[in-house]
Amino acid sequence: MSKAMFKKCIVAAASKKTGWQRARRSRRLEIQQLLPMMSHQWRISSGLRPSRLSPLWLDLEGGVEKTIKIIRSAAAEGAKIIGFPEVFIPGYPWTPWANNFIVTQAVLKEYQANSMALHSKEMDRIREAVREAGVNVVLGFSERDGGSIYIAQVTITADGNIANHRRKIKPTHYEKTVFGDGSAQSIYNVVQTPYGRLGSLNCWEHIQPWLKTVFYSQHPQIFVGGWWPAFEPHAGGSPYIVSGQASSRMSQLVSMEGGIFGIVCCQVVSEAGAEKMKILGYPWFTFPGGGFSVVSILYTAPDGSTLTEPVDPGKEVIVYADISLDKINEVKLVADIMGNYSRFDLFHTEVHGKNWLPVTYGDEEEETQSKDQRADIDNESNSRKLASLS
Repeated sequence: MSKAMFKKCIVAAASKKTGWQRARRSRRLEIQQLLPMMSHQWRISSGLRPSRLSPLWLDLEGGVEKTIKIIRSAAAEGAKIIGFPEVFIPGYPWTPWANNFIVTQAVLKEYQANSMALHSKEMDRIREAVREAGVNVVLGFSERDGGSIYIAQVTITADGNIANHRRKIKPTHYEKTVFGDGSAQSIYNVVQTPYGRLGSLNCWEHIQPWLKTVFYSQHPQIFVGGWWPAFEPHAGGSPYIVSGQASSRMSQLVSMEGGIFGIVCCQVVSEAGAEKMKILGYPWFTFPGGGFSVVSILYTAPDGSTLTEPVDPGKEVIVYADISLDKINEVKLVADIMGNYSRFDLFHTEVHGKNWLPVTYGDEEEETQSKDQRADIDNESNSRKLASLS
């Protein structure tokens, strides 16, 4: 096998007793960059999230602390791009899937109170940690905006600025009873970084054909796929599509279609976390678990192959992969769906990516004043304090 086929990949496992232990595994990947005659190699990292090392479930402060710890740990290992799962803060709520309305409402009251506002001191702390570490981060979180919550992602660049903020355009199934739809501008989800064009998708957005068309048209080179905790195929009579195996394959499909590196991030649920979220005993789930049963966290290459080995679905790990972007053009020479493998004269997508406010004013002065009245709230609101006491 040629020398160009190998480059090291590091798996770091977290343990309450031993701390962060590193097991090294070698592998090399060669990928082609969109810009010709250039070869760059970077380290990317994906955080797999459990609840067993520090409080996270329904715990905004604990989630922020955990996020900062992962950022610092991954940066110390040389990561330049770090990905987090869907609604990493304060954890994915399987609760409405597994319970009646009365049980669910008690959990969701606390969930709303521990969701994070975009403009908040908690987000500022995370941004500062990113700036200090000099990395690029895609963070999934439950965003609180007024009385509503959304499945959100932010891309924070190495200067600590939020380069992209988006919300999942359509919550999935029971998620609709909890989260609002994403705003129109959420279709713009790719930003330029020194290490490549970085994109983001949440969960079943991986199988939204028109959203993916817009996504690919922005020419991403690396994307973070934020995922829920997902379990064994057909466990307890569950449909295959909600399994970890199906989820990982959806991300592989995006890599193949777009010729993109994928960072697939999912969550792990402990028994204590399951009990707190009122999902312990539900037949679809096995605890600890939720890390994808085929691959807990994986990197997918532009040809759809996986770059990392399977990980125990009940363990917390951070996976590292060193990549270069040199293979993207090699793959797109075969099939570039935004170029040589397209027929835009036959098929094209018309996009309306402008946000609309619920109220606009005919008077310019009134309109200006209304823009100063932010809907975002501070996480120290009375409603949160009351929820924490209930």
